[in-house]
Amino acid sequence: MNLKGRNFLDHLHPALVRSRTLSPMTTLGFGIACLTCFVILAATGFSLFLYYIPDTSLAYERILHITTTLHYGGLVRSLHFTAANALIILSVLHLSRVFLTGAYKGRVLNWIYGLALFFLILLAAFTGYLLPWDQISYWAARVGAGLAESFPLIGPEAQRMVLGGTEVGEETLLRAFAIHAAGIPMLMVILISLHLWRIRRDGGLAAPEKDVDRIPAVPWLYRAEGGVAFLTFAILIVVALIFPAPLYERADPLHPPNPAKAPWYFVGLQEMLAHSVFLGGFVVPVFILFFLFLAPLLDTSPSPGGKWLASDRAGWNSTFLLILIGQTVLIIIGQWFRGPNWSFRIPF
Repeated sequence: MNLKGRNFLDHLHPALVRSRTLSPMTTLGFGIACLTCFVILAATGFSLFLYYIPDTSLAYERILHITTTLHYGGLVRSLHFTAANALIILSVLHLSRVFLTGAYKGRVLNWIYGLALFFLILLAAFTGYLLPWDQISYWAARVGAGLAESFPLIGPEAQRMVLGGTEVGEETLLRAFAIHAAGIPMLMVILISLHLWRIRRDGGLAAPEKDVDRIPAVPWLYRAEGGVAFLTFAILIVVALIFPAPLYERADPLHPPNPAKAPWYFVGLQEMLAHSVFLGGFVVPVFILFFLFLAPLLDTSPSPGGKWLASDRAGWNSTFLLILIGQTVLIIIGQWFRGPNWSFRIPF
């Protein structure tokens, strides 16, 4: 095989890949789907950046102008909104796939890069949620900031850094825009580059040592990645057309909705805090953070990375699934089963 004449894109991939890499069940395509969402967010975000003004007296009108007046403005905003939510879900699925296959074994640094990216994705979604300056996003941001304050030690300082004080206002909108449009994208580009470089440096996807059958990356891997990217883009376009990004009435600091809820990806934390500030705001979040960061260091199971649900990792996998399912249930309860005054209701 002639490996000469490889271009820049080729250097992001090994010349040869294991045959199982092309199997849909190996990665389920979550990594490429996440990368596709990021590229879409960068492109649509830049378009929105050209028309948006981070001013509390103008922000809502600018979003309304983008949505109703500009050619394809509503579609661009809806695609940005859809890709942002999809990226959160896909990144959780990608993280789950890596954990449940033990693919972090021998790749602790790349696992940490991935966790850092996940937290940046959540921060990007939170700061972007406020930018329309409508009633739901404004109060969701206030609730989310209140949730951050409940976290000990770093919570109050993190809240003041994002809000520019203790209340959501002009300074908050300006900071949220700067963090969302400049700070986070720059950090994400760096971390994504490091993440991909480590995968390349580590010899591609984690796999059992017995898997030695290798095939050329060109064109087979490129075709697989291109197919996943195209399918992801097509699904996002369809969803954006069917479910446009919402825009509610202008933000009113004097009339909070009842109940005021955090963005959906933080409403599980809000549900936990409703039961116990100490357990929900400190014990459980700290346990989850320590578990995710320390699992690759403490997991001494003999099975190689890349094997789905290895029997000798049953304890680790069960704990992870318990966390994942538990947080999913809490989000569902908080999002759809909580009514006025946070009372329980049947949504049907």
